[in-house]
Amino acid sequence: MAALAALALLVVRSWRIDYPYSIDFQTYWLAGHRLAAGEADRLFDAGGGPASGIPLELAAHEFKNLPIVAVPFAPLASLPYLEAKRVFWWIGLAALVAGGTLSGLGGLSPRFGSPATRVSVGIAVTALLSPAHSALRHGQTTPLVMLALAAWLYGRDRRPAWAGGALGLACLVKFPPLALLALDAVRARLKATAAAVATILVAVTLSVVAFGVPLHRAYLAHIGGNAGTVMTGHNNQSIVAILARLVVPVPVLDWTPRPLPDGIGAGAVIVTLLLFALAARTILQAGRTPPDELLEVPLVASLGIVALPVAWDHYVLLAGPAILALLGGLHAKGLLLRPRFRLAFAATFVVLALPTPTAWLDGSEPAGFLRALALSGDGLALLGVFGTAIVASRVRR
Repeated sequence: MAALAALALLVVRSWRIDYPYSIDFQTYWLAGHRLAAGEADRLFDAGGGPASGIPLELAAHEFKNLPIVAVPFAPLASLPYLEAKRVFWWIGLAALVAGGTLSGLGGLSPRFGSPATRVSVGIAVTALLSPAHSALRHGQTTPLVMLALAAWLYGRDRRPAWAGGALGLACLVKFPPLALLALDAVRARLKATAAAVATILVAVTLSVVAFGVPLHRAYLAHIGGNAGTVMTGHNNQSIVAILARLVVPVPVLDWTPRPLPDGIGAGAVIVTLLLFALAARTILQAGRTPPDELLEVPLVASLGIVALPVAWDHYVLLAGPAILALLGGLHAKGLLLRPRFRLAFAATFVVLALPTPTAWLDGSEPAGFLRALALSGDGLALLGVFGTAIVASRVRR
């Protein structure tokens, strides 16, 4: 019943998809349309608008992935924009259900309950996350990447090569999963690591062969061109964005890359390095029991998201399998019986499940400290996941 109720809420909150300001699927649809029309060399160009079949005129480099990622969208470009987006909505919903299923089975041990119970909890937790709703509304690829991460979590001890391949696919689309690849390497999960690296190398090679070096050079130049800047719009939940937002009040609907304020860049680097050092120390000192290995997943996954200069709020969905692993690790170590761990898990999950109130998104005035703090809730909650996993990993049974 919990899974059905969560899915019903998900469908109700995400069914409407005709938001003209939503650029995610517009970007993918236009990229697929350009490939289908033999215009791959224009993949990163500005364009679009009603004349091209989408509501908005998109800026250059709005498509931010490797060129090969545009290939699956070419068939969808044969449909009108909103029809294609609805098809992709159903694909995303199926990915969320499948990802929740695999996360429940991979993150929760048989001691948690029957397979049906674990699947129900996995689907409910995944479907209740606020970014699951927005990802479907806006046609984002995050549900598919989350499914790949759920397959990695489920298969890493069962079929490590397949799990590594799934992780490699996730890394091709989004950067945060690279932290989990590093975890597999540190833990000497050789089959999974080799499969992930091989998947990435093969895909990048195919992309370069199919689309040419200049297009990939433009892709890398755009990524590097934003170095030393920060976007402080409300949906950037990275450590550096949170620090900048709290120190320098800016309109919450401003996504202009701005030079880092004095001291913010150094402060963010110091905080990030300290957190990585704490994570490394905890991992190396932790035991190799199944509960401790489960707790490493939320520890690394959450930090891998917020440590990036850009961590959009829908990236929180990538932590869905990790949140199930945190729940499973706490349960396996008997820590859910302790009030502080129950409270920590419940508090972080509630923050990640609640949508941002529309009233907080008035961009006409700079956000004050308290509103900036509230708008940073997802990033702070992921740091809460990180901290809970750290403390739980240090508890000896």
